[in-house]
Amino acid sequence: MKFTPDGQRQFDYQACTGNGDCAAVCPNDALVMKGRSIRIGELIEILKKDRSTFRHSGGGITLSGGDPLMQSYFAGELLKACKAQGWNTAIETEGCAETETYLNLVPYIDHILMDIKHMDPEKHRLFTGVSNELILNNARRISAFSPIVIRVPVIPKFNASEKDLRDIAAFAASLGNVRYIHLLPYHSLGENKYRMMGIEYKMNRLSAKSLSNEELEKYRPIIEQTGLSCRIGDES
Repeated sequence: MKFTPDGQRQFDYQACTGNGDCAAVCPNDALVMKGRSIRIGELIEILKKDRSTFRHSGGGITLSGGDPLMQSYFAGELLKACKAQGWNTAIETEGCAETETYLNLVPYIDHILMDIKHMDPEKHRLFTGVSNELILNNARRISAFSPIVIRVPVIPKFNASEKDLRDIAAFAASLGNVRYIHLLPYHSLGENKYRMMGIEYKMNRLSAKSLSNEELEKYRPIIEQTGLSCRIGDES
């Protein structure tokens, strides 16, 4: 905790170590821990409760995030354990992990869903904080070994233009091993999580609104002109 100039108590996010000690002693439950540590074996036993659903639906396990490869060792061991059970596996990724991480895990992943947000490296860096060079290289390398789905969060004032989506579609088509492109409407569901962690939600600077599925439909022909299939929103 720290004190503001007028004497008010304020949580000091910079001093947080993430160990949960403060939440454990908070008298008013104003602070809570989200998530917990778990071992692979324990998690597999939990997942086994749904195995009949996997068997009858053809579904399986999807590692989502954030990006599950921020915990690449755990994610890899979990994927291996799931395949040992005979379960279908998928990951959703931003494409920012080291290339070798993806290549080592490809044998244990049935479906790879990768974000491509922008083809312009400078604009990508401006809005995400990183270049897209590694992401695009990962898409090239991974698609040489496994089919992938390219997912595009369509964000007004960032990439919601015919040119931007045409450039992404052309890149995806050049990979030669893309199942389809999935256009996703922008949402701000993560804003509250940023606030809880004391981090500025910079996307608010865009004042971007979420596009409806109907508004995204105008981009479908642009994708399909490259020979790729296009899905929009919650289409399956």
